[in-house]
Amino acid sequence: MLTIDEMKDTLQQALPPKRFKHSLGVYETALKMAEHYGMDKEKVAVAALLHDCGREVPTDKQVEKAEELGLGVDFVERRQPILLHAKMGAYYAEHKYGVTDLEILEAIRLHSTGAPDMTELDMVVYLADLIEPGRDFDGVEKLRKVCFENLEKAMVKSYANTIEYLLDNKLLIHPDCIFGYNQLVEKLKK
Repeated sequence: MLTIDEMKDTLQQALPPKRFKHSLGVYETALKMAEHYGMDKEKVAVAALLHDCGREVPTDKQVEKAEELGLGVDFVERRQPILLHAKMGAYYAEHKYGVTDLEILEAIRLHSTGAPDMTELDMVVYLADLIEPGRDFDGVEKLRKVCFENLEKAMVKSYANTIEYLLDNKLLIHPDCIFGYNQLVEKLKK
């Protein structure tokens, strides 16, 4: 596996400057969350830094590239190929950056849609992606606060925001997002 510095150098060459800056923001935000929750900082650092490494493939080429790599493309991903950058990211993290830790690869794979049964690592990468300093949307400050109070409550809030955005823009909602939301809502009711 490459060192963090080598990963940063490789990532900077592979991504447009704005996307690289976003990746660094997610990395720094995730490390703050890891510190707050007493998590393994190395795993969080790698997963957060590389979460968007699949964005080196342009969105209009994601379906073709995913099929070429044998990644499998579902109904929603075929119609909204931007979602595939997460699966592509897990692939590149393993094959280009040398990541073999399955927990890190899974956190990268889940960072766009979410899913049921997410680990703390999965949730931190997903949430850091939404609240990094470059993000500016209605409710982001509230979400930033909740992210440092309770990860599951923050996930419910972020799923709800995402679902509302997708509905407002007449976009498809990935089933993993719905399943993740439903599971946590039920769990938090108990």
